[in-house]
Amino acid sequence: MSVQLNLGCGDRYANGWLNVDLPEMPHRADQRVDLTGELPWPTGSVECVYAGHVLEHLTRADAWTLLSRLRDCMVINGAIMIVGPDVDRGRELLGETGSDEYGATLDSLRFGAGRWAGDVHLWECTETRLVELLEDAGWSSVVPMNMDEVKLLWPVADARPKWQCAVGALAK
Repeated sequence: MSVQLNLGCGDRYANGWLNVDLPEMPHRADQRVDLTGELPWPTGSVECVYAGHVLEHLTRADAWTLLSRLRDCMVINGAIMIVGPDVDRGRELLGETGSDEYGATLDSLRFGAGRWAGDVHLWECTETRLVELLEDAGWSSVVPMNMDEVKLLWPVADARPKWQCAVGALAK
């Protein structure tokens, strides 16, 4: 039986999914996993992965390693959806000093919002960089997606600010 993973679930618990977060996080989660270590899911056991605002909290090397390991856990043609802040889009929409209705500023997109320990960004996430990471980690059919489409297709996505980016891919 395959599972659907909601990685880094935080306060976005998704019914019907295996909600995964770090051991020290205060949010509700079904499983506690350090995503920089070995993954607990066997080969061919994962059908879908949703990772909303996760990869930018890892180093790029750790993000690549995670994506490679996840690919190995997937069923054939299993899908992944990565959502994150697009710093380039944020620069266009927020300007260097502006903020939006969500309280986001360019600095929070670049460095993290500091809402809890570890809420820091270790690299500037962009749509282009997410595409490159997925392709380099061996995923196929890598394609940027509109957040409205993500909201319809992935039950763990909700309305998001316009500075978000989303990239989907399939396991070979």
